[in-house]
Amino acid sequence: MSEVKEKPVKTKKKLSRSALVLIVGILIIAIPVIIFLSILGISALHSGTPRDGSRFDNDLDPTITKDDVTALQGDIEGLGSFDEVKVVLSEGQLKIFIDTPDSYTEQQVDSLLTAAYNKVNSRLPITTFFTAKESKKMYDLQINVYTTAEASEIQATDSRQYKLLHKNSAEETYGIDDMAHPKNAQLAAELEGLIETPKGSDTGTAGDGGEELPDDGTESADTTETTETTD
Repeated sequence: MSEVKEKPVKTKKKLSRSALVLIVGILIIAIPVIIFLSILGISALHSGTPRDGSRFDNDLDPTITKDDVTALQGDIEGLGSFDEVKVVLSEGQLKIFIDTPDSYTEQQVDSLLTAAYNKVNSRLPITTFFTAKESKKMYDLQINVYTTAEASEIQATDSRQYKLLHKNSAEETYGIDDMAHPKNAQLAAELEGLIETPKGSDTGTAGDGGEELPDDGTESADTTETTETTD
């Protein structure tokens, strides 16, 4: 009769409370670290890659095309003989620059400004392309008509003309600004005088109120007199 061997029963070792606390603590620390390192790695892989997008999503509808810009420039050039005409479409703004001959008067500039606006309205109706509709943004319009635009020539030439017509899509109508002449000529002249004649530029020794002190030949009060005494 053979003997039956009993298999030894393996007993599972239970983790102590301290070991469980240690494991849970490691997991709590490791999970945020892994997430942070994953985000950092994804950012490093995509660094230098441009993001496509536009701040005019669902706006600017209908859109102004390059063909519209080219055709509009031809319309503006047909208004007369100019030194330069530029039509620029950028960032939701249509900007027109018309450099006229220096002989243009204010009346001629005003007339050209109105004619250019009418050309824009004929090619790209203002109510359609340059007027916002509820929450939809549309294009802004600028028309610059000038005899010269350089700042140095602005100060040197009194006869210079520069008119700016502007219309924001949120505005009901356009406005016109005179960029060549100040609205308050008297204030502008006073400010210019302060710039050209800085304070304290007078020569000589100034006393109170900036008046020059006369030289009467007297010595300063620091000179002391000596008196001889006899016994």
